[in-house]
Amino acid sequence: MSLLTYISIGRRVYKEINTQKKFNQNFLLPYLDELEQKYQSKFEPEQRGKILHYYGLFITSFLCSSYKRLYGLALTEGERKRATLFGVLTPVGDDLFDVDKLSIDDIRTITFTPEKYQAVTFSCSVAKEIQTFLINEVPFKKEYLEASKNVLDIQVETIKQTKPTLSRGETERITYTKGAVSVIIYHQCLDVVANQQMLGALFYVGSLYQLGNDIFDLYKDVRDNIYTLVNTCGDFIEFRKTFVERVKAQNRRIMALPYKHRHKKEFCIIINTINARSLVALDQFVRLQKKMGGKKIDWWKLERKDMIVDMEKKINMLRWFNYALAVPKWK
Repeated sequence: MSLLTYISIGRRVYKEINTQKKFNQNFLLPYLDELEQKYQSKFEPEQRGKILHYYGLFITSFLCSSYKRLYGLALTEGERKRATLFGVLTPVGDDLFDVDKLSIDDIRTITFTPEKYQAVTFSCSVAKEIQTFLINEVPFKKEYLEASKNVLDIQVETIKQTKPTLSRGETERITYTKGAVSVIIYHQCLDVVANQQMLGALFYVGSLYQLGNDIFDLYKDVRDNIYTLVNTCGDFIEFRKTFVERVKAQNRRIMALPYKHRHKKEFCIIINTINARSLVALDQFVRLQKKMGGKKIDWWKLERKDMIVDMEKKINMLRWFNYALAVPKWK
C-alpha cells in the first residue's frame, strides 16, 4: 500500500479516537462518578487513569473499531457502550484478585451469575453491576460467557508467574493465552461474533500484544517479582527472531480471513503499529545485551533507566515509523 493509504488509515484511527473521547466525556466520566456516589467509594487515581486513557479509550477506538472495519462495518453506539464498560470491568476485575482477594468461587459467581452475589466492597459492587449489564445486553451471550470463562481461567494461572521456578514453556503458554483471551472477549462484546478462523487470527494478535505489554512493563514486573518471557530471557537476538516469526504467522492468518482484501490489509497495518513499537524496544534490549558481553541480563541488578524504552525520543519515533511501514508486509 502507498504512503497515502497509511496516512488515510491514520486519519481514520485519529477520528475514531476523538469520537471515543467525546463518548467518554458524555457517558464514561459521568458513569464513573455515578458509581463512586452509589457505592460510596473512589476509583484509585492510577486505576481511573487506566480506564480513561487506555481500557476505555484505546481498546474501544483502536481495537474494537478495527474489528468492525475488517467486516466493512462501523462501530454502533451499543457496541461502543459495551466495549467501554468492559474497559471498566478489566482493571476492576484485577482488584477482585489482587486487592479484595476473593475466592475463585466468589469470582466465578460474579462472572457467571452476578445477580446472586452479595457485594460488599467497591470493586465487587462495580464488577457485579457491569457484568450483569453485559450479560443481559450482549447479542451472543453464550460466546461472551465462554470468553469470560477463558479470561477467568487464565487469570488464575497467572499467579504461577510469581514463582521463579516456572518453566519457560509454561510461561509462554500463559503469556500467549492471556493475551489472546483478552482481545477475544472484547470482540465477543460486539454485534458480530468471532468465528473459528477469526479466533485463530486473534490468538496471534493477542499473544503479540501481551508480549508487548510485558516488554513495556519490564520495570514494573521486575519490581513486583513477576517472571515473564521478557525478564527471564537469556538471548534477546533469538527472542526477537521468535517475535518476528510470530508476527509473520499473524499476518498470514489475517490475510487468509474471508473478508475483503483491502479491509484485511488495513487491519494488518493497524494491528501491527503495536508490534512495531515492541520491535523498537527489543532492538534496545539486543543492544544492551551486546554491550554486556552477550550474557543473560539480570534485570534485578539494573536500574530503572535500563528497563525503560522512551518512545517519545525522536530516534525511537523514527524507528517505530519505519517498522510500522514494514511489518504489515512481512509474510
